[in-house]
Amino acid sequence: MTSPVTCEIVYCEGWDPAVGGPVGQLSPETARDRDTAGEQYAVLIRKPEGAPLVLLEIAWSHDHCGVWLFDEARERRTHHRYARREHGGLSLTRSRSWPADGERGSRSPRLTIELIDEDAGRYEYQYEHEDGGATHVPQGLEADLAPFATCPAPAFGHWHDLLEVHPRLTGVDLELREAPADPDPTPVPPPWSPPGPMAPAFVDALFRPDGRRYRDGWTGMTGTVEVRDLGTVSLPTGQVLAYDPGSLRFAKPEDALTVSLPPGEHPVRISLLRFEDGPAVVAGLRIDVADPARTPVTRWELGLRSGQDPRDLDEGEFYGVGVDGGMIGVCDVACLPHFTELFDDFNRYTWLIHELTPDRVAELQARESGLKYRARRFLDFPRNVERMQNFARSIGLDYDWERGDELPDLSLLARVAHGIVHTTDPSLALDTHEAVQVTSSWSRTLTDPTTGGHLVVADSGHGDGDYPVWIGRTEEGEVAALVVDMLVLHDAEPVAG
Repeated sequence: MTSPVTCEIVYCEGWDPAVGGPVGQLSPETARDRDTAGEQYAVLIRKPEGAPLVLLEIAWSHDHCGVWLFDEARERRTHHRYARREHGGLSLTRSRSWPADGERGSRSPRLTIELIDEDAGRYEYQYEHEDGGATHVPQGLEADLAPFATCPAPAFGHWHDLLEVHPRLTGVDLELREAPADPDPTPVPPPWSPPGPMAPAFVDALFRPDGRRYRDGWTGMTGTVEVRDLGTVSLPTGQVLAYDPGSLRFAKPEDALTVSLPPGEHPVRISLLRFEDGPAVVAGLRIDVADPARTPVTRWELGLRSGQDPRDLDEGEFYGVGVDGGMIGVCDVACLPHFTELFDDFNRYTWLIHELTPDRVAELQARESGLKYRARRFLDFPRNVERMQNFARSIGLDYDWERGDELPDLSLLARVAHGIVHTTDPSLALDTHEAVQVTSSWSRTLTDPTTGGHLVVADSGHGDGDYPVWIGRTEEGEVAALVVDMLVLHDAEPVAG
């Protein structure tokens, strides 16, 4: 019969690679109290002679359990991140392995494994190459990790299931003993923090034009915040889609945010970072469903779609709206059938979203009026050389009878003129004044005639990318606002003075 392998348990604040050991030792009683309160602490499992094997970083208030594996050189080479689910179990959401010639943080990870579909057990393996390239392979977990995709969240002191993930401890009969407690007399700050999604920095500042100056992280120019009213947005059901308008035809009702807004008409505004030399960039779009003066937002939370879990995000990550057409839109799911059909014609989408402006419409209307006028005059007297020449030139034919140019085919020319008189430029065929309202140089609102709902579209900051949506709540927890953050202020630097 094989004798059990004895390992020691050390409760501490964490592992400090600078000193090569645990720091901030805790008594078992203190660690247990932290576990109960959800506060962070760490558990080091080591051999009796001191060689580290596994480090557990636990913060139940963040539903987080990190598992570090040490190699023979006493360095951390692999990290598994587990998230605690509602049922109380742990799910492996991310795994990283680092090269053997550098401690964590000194080089990029060689292999990263990320959960992409928990129900299907699908992960993405990201292999980094020495030349700087990478290979991404969606697949199930390989045999070394598959048994450890899930496990029960351990009660305090019962660490055996989590230790199984270490290849040197898999299937081993372990006997765990608490090492003699030697708590540090002076508190030591923990050398780690539980991972969390992007914090909503500067969201309040987006719509607070207080004259503060920011240096834009993209252009390096300095500017101040301006706020523009865009009127109102009508939400028939309150189920909100935040989407690249060019991709709305691929959207599904289940893509709506999980937190709905009250149905009805709500004020909508955009935030601009106005640079000192004149131009401006859209920094955010906001819908208020409560009076911000009477019921201000006291906290912001990340807007999510069905199936998105913030516990799966790494530090500073977020679920956002993907944009590849330079515009971002917000509408109600009830409007999806109309806008799906409307934007099925890409030329129409381009015209309505990118090209239509009052000046452009006026230009087209003037051109349309001139064409029809010359076409009618030509049709009235098709053999009048001057009228024929004016009409020919208006449709791009370089004809000049004084040069002795050969007469064009009058019957063909008459057919073209007849078509112009009895048709309308396709760009003007849609009743643009009712369908589209250009609300600013950076935005426009489109109306769904069936539901009366609106699609509000605005420039997406500095262009394409992914942008978070924030849900604002009052002190009582009621939904008060929605903000699409273009990350302009997030990436900017406040300027003193």
